[in-house]
Amino acid sequence: MTIIKKISLIIILIGICLPTASAPFITEFKPHPDLCLSSSFFTNLGTMMVVFGASPAGASAGTEIPWITIPYRYLFSIGVILVCTGLGIMVWTSKPKDNTNN
Repeated sequence: MTIIKKISLIIILIGICLPTASAPFITEFKPHPDLCLSSSFFTNLGTMMVVFGASPAGASAGTEIPWITIPYRYLFSIGVILVCTGLGIMVWTSKPKDNTNN
């Protein structure tokens, strides 16, 4: 395996892991009972936020101060772009097979 293919595989893995690893920090997901889970996910994709935060010392449980709030659609789209880029690099650098009939 060449170095370029290893790099493209790493790009694909980062693209898969980025949205997956941030999934536990999602807020504002409201499931719709009449839709399946994937349809409900894509319906809520515009409102979901990834919130990384911590409670200040001596505060009650409901008063978290968010450090970083990122819309999940950005992380999801960056993941899709990274996966497509990695696949494109793998396809572009693959050598075509010699199909000559001798």
